[in-house]
Amino acid sequence: MFDIKRFLLLISMTYCGRMDYNDLLKVLKMRACFILAALMVVVPAHGETPSDDPIVRWLYISGHRTIWGGELKALMITHASPWYDFLPWVQARRYDPLTLASDLKKLRAYYRDLGYLAVAVHLTVEQLSADEIGLGVHITEGPLTRISKTSVIGNEDSENAFGQLEGKPLSRDIVDRSVSRVVSGLRNKGYAFVRAEVETTIVAQQAELVLKLTSGPVCSLGTVHISGNKAVSENTISRGLTFQSGELFNEEALQKSQHLLYRAGVFRSVALALKDSSENRVDVDVRVSERPFQALRLGAGYDTDEDLWVSGAWTHRNFGGGARQLKLSGRISGNNRETVLGLRQPYFISSNNWLNISGFVQRERQAAFVQDELGGNLSLERNITTTADLIAQFSGGVVDFSADSAFAEMEVGLLMDTRDDIFDPQSGMLAQFTVRERGRFFRSDSEFLQATAEGRWFRRIPLRSVLALRVQGGIIFELGKAGGVPNVERFFAGGLNSVRGWGLNELGPKDHGGNPTGGLSRVEMSMEIRTQIFFSLGTAIFVDVGNVDAKSGAFNPGSLKYAVGAGLRYLSPVGPVRFDLGYRISDDSTVTKRIQYHISLGQAF
Repeated sequence: MFDIKRFLLLISMTYCGRMDYNDLLKVLKMRACFILAALMVVVPAHGETPSDDPIVRWLYISGHRTIWGGELKALMITHASPWYDFLPWVQARRYDPLTLASDLKKLRAYYRDLGYLAVAVHLTVEQLSADEIGLGVHITEGPLTRISKTSVIGNEDSENAFGQLEGKPLSRDIVDRSVSRVVSGLRNKGYAFVRAEVETTIVAQQAELVLKLTSGPVCSLGTVHISGNKAVSENTISRGLTFQSGELFNEEALQKSQHLLYRAGVFRSVALALKDSSENRVDVDVRVSERPFQALRLGAGYDTDEDLWVSGAWTHRNFGGGARQLKLSGRISGNNRETVLGLRQPYFISSNNWLNISGFVQRERQAAFVQDELGGNLSLERNITTTADLIAQFSGGVVDFSADSAFAEMEVGLLMDTRDDIFDPQSGMLAQFTVRERGRFFRSDSEFLQATAEGRWFRRIPLRSVLALRVQGGIIFELGKAGGVPNVERFFAGGLNSVRGWGLNELGPKDHGGNPTGGLSRVEMSMEIRTQIFFSLGTAIFVDVGNVDAKSGAFNPGSLKYAVGAGLRYLSPVGPVRFDLGYRISDDSTVTKRIQYHISLGQAF
């Protein structure tokens, strides 16, 4: 182990004769202070140039009632200089009259877009010293203008949709979204060239809106022109389209086709545009740009659940043509080893179907068991909407390479995903529900039915923060003999992506040796607030709740276990690097540690 005292004593013996440890420490401190002082004098702040403009020492916003002050400051370029601007690498924030004038215009426009048409913004400048000022921005919001009446001219069928605005604030965002829904509805009915214009009349904070629609003719789809493809055939691209020539024009079908073509993974860009055509017939131009078909990815990392891990994957995105994807991947960690060879065929039978065939060999190591498994999967994905999929899968294989341990299972699941980012979501939600039956085909003693559900929800909140919520649960019904569900198929909880006051799989039933045995029911809930402090550094505070029970008692509120904690996030180019400290609030006689630390790549959920 590295010993700092021995290291410093070695330096003292080498360079300082008989100087002892304490004297050497004093010398080093003096030299460090001298170097820091020299840097503060010599090293200029990055990008800072001499300026006669005063430093903005503070910036206060007052008078606002509807909007949080931090949200208003986020709209401004002008900010108060940080208290630590004396450091040589920190640039002081200086007063720029033109920039501040632009900021005040932004604040007025922001309020007016929300319906506060009489808003007034006043500026106060206080001279603190010859080189420092303070800025005060006072906002008089005024009354809120609301929509009292709406009407539609040009297509009375849309009046009900637009009429839902009555009584709501005269917000630009609310009105624009309502108009967009009306226009999209008409375009989905064949009106490809519909145009919309809103006239507003305001009297005493009451607004009357008139939506004028120019629908144009009902159009059908003409010729579909495909360009930009080189190795991917036009037939493959056509199979990814949800519309055909001669059908009624439908904007939603065009948007979904673009989504399905992107999803195939062979295109870098996909654009669908309307071409000049006859009065009631619309030609569609499909332009694609192909990406490299072969890719090799290697990775390595560390987390507190799996220790060191390495992974690799080779992918061919157009194997044998038809946008068919062949992928060979492997991963080795302290607990698990897995190799998978998979083939993915898009547009199977129809543009909304995806066929997946894969074979795998894996080893899972837990405290109470080690299991090898060899098998394969056959699944069919049905794309319901751009954010929802229905999945049916059949799997089979053998455990520990023994013929008498053969298994087969069926699984059906529904997945909905509207998250804005997979690795670090800021908004949106994810919901999934699966039902899995195992053992029926071979009439084994380990026959069971498993049902699981999970929901995640993300929303931006003030202070550059994100509120993240998760609820998940599952239950297993034994269809064979009691106790026939293998340990590897049971539920476990605890660890860096679970209830973080416990270590990996530590929450739940254990055997006489203290090894986790898993349970037949599980519930977990988490709430986390993630805050970005600097450009690449963030923090998180969280509350985790959960339990695993040998039967169905995990859903009993009195049996839930609680943990709280906090962590740091480094926002790296490959995803957040996470360090969490979880504190176990609930008593657990089978666990000795109250505090668990977790290190990983990626958010907890």
